[in-house]
Amino acid sequence: MKKAMLTICLTGLALSASGQSLEPQQESWGATMGIGAVTMDGQTWTQVALRPEIPLGKLGIALDLTLYFDEDGDIRKSDWDEAEDLLDKIYYIRWGHKGDPLFLKGGALDDVTLGYGMLVRHYSNATQYPAVRRLGGEFEIHPGRLQLEGFVADFRELGITGGTGLVGLRASYPVIGKLRAGAAYIQDGNLYAKVLDEDGDHVPDQLDRFPDHDDNQEYQLWLDLEEQLGEGELWERMRESAGYPGDDWLANGPEDYSNKSDELRAMTFDLGYELLPNLDLYFQWSQFLDYGSGMAPGITWQPVHWLNAGFEYRIWGDEFIGELFNRSYDAQRTWFDGDSIRTRKDQLAAARSMKGFFADASANIFNIVTAYAAFNTMKPDDGDADSYNSLWAEAKLNLGKVPKLSELSAFYSQTGVKNLFDLATPSTVHGIVLGYEMSPGANMNLTWRTTYNDRNGDGRIRGADERDRTFAVETVFRLR
Repeated sequence: MKKAMLTICLTGLALSASGQSLEPQQESWGATMGIGAVTMDGQTWTQVALRPEIPLGKLGIALDLTLYFDEDGDIRKSDWDEAEDLLDKIYYIRWGHKGDPLFLKGGALDDVTLGYGMLVRHYSNATQYPAVRRLGGEFEIHPGRLQLEGFVADFRELGITGGTGLVGLRASYPVIGKLRAGAAYIQDGNLYAKVLDEDGDHVPDQLDRFPDHDDNQEYQLWLDLEEQLGEGELWERMRESAGYPGDDWLANGPEDYSNKSDELRAMTFDLGYELLPNLDLYFQWSQFLDYGSGMAPGITWQPVHWLNAGFEYRIWGDEFIGELFNRSYDAQRTWFDGDSIRTRKDQLAAARSMKGFFADASANIFNIVTAYAAFNTMKPDDGDADSYNSLWAEAKLNLGKVPKLSELSAFYSQTGVKNLFDLATPSTVHGIVLGYEMSPGANMNLTWRTTYNDRNGDGRIRGADERDRTFAVETVFRLR
């Protein structure tokens, strides 16, 4: 399903426009109702969404009950005609909260970090929601002094061409006094699992010469036509026609991706020590199996209740990239390069040894502004290699005392680029959310969001066709 416009403001659920977790910690019933418009498959639909949040003791259930109506008032039946569609109506189900002796969650995962985040930091399976819906799972348990935590990004990917999808597991234990040791294993069992194939011919959309029907049938038709016409003048005219798929395609045929599979595996070990109250030192080392390794000593500090800060010095070897499993992981899991598909493993293979630092901080200033920012800069040991820079930032104003304005927030994310001032990259996401209170309990939310896509595979992003801007208007009613 292709969406030209996405209604991405989910007030009352656990997703913000930037993907940061907004999951509430209170144990009270609540719901929002949203009315807006969305364009799907070239058709505009009126959207009516009821999003209840139901706590039952430690149990919490968040639903996303959305109906789409066409111009005749008919409901879009394709969202309700299969048993699997019912699962999509559950945004998440959870038991407890992170940090509790037992925490379980299924559905949307908004913020997953394993350990100190050397490999998995702020991963979310909901960054492409609702265009792409993933049914994931997350848990944390504390049997005695042992702590176990893990996640599954999408249960639907389990078993696809023998793969597991993205999964992670970590265990930690206090070995001596305040010294705690941890180990984690992360695996993406099939990097090709979510390559889009709208017409179901096992040829990915961006490699599909005939997007409306089976490329394999077209291939056979062109082979038969070539055999019938031989190398005469009529065949040459056919080769010069606009519909001719090309000599290379006819010689090799469409590549079948139905059984395409490739896995990525990694592990990490860490040590943490509480030097002072609210001041922790740690060291972590990670290895991608069949690829390189990296390490990072660091410190976390909370000098006052409203401020948290952290710092790491990072040493990455050849064929290693830290925080590979982050918010942009699913969007950049695969990409198109000419007539082929590249994966995250290609990124690893091209990575060269680097050194640098990472710093982040979050603050709540007088309950007026909440903000988070993180910066990572890595300089290559090889002067000919590109530097690696990332920046994440988010800020939100508390507009409780500003008449009629219910929300004003902005977000920006850019990962693994040579130049942070080059805003147009495949990893860049930025936007603004503005909320206007029409009446008590009823808000109108306006969301502007921009992403970029190198559609022609030339390594540069230029022109409006490679810039995706979404604008959503949604009326939200909070029900209590």
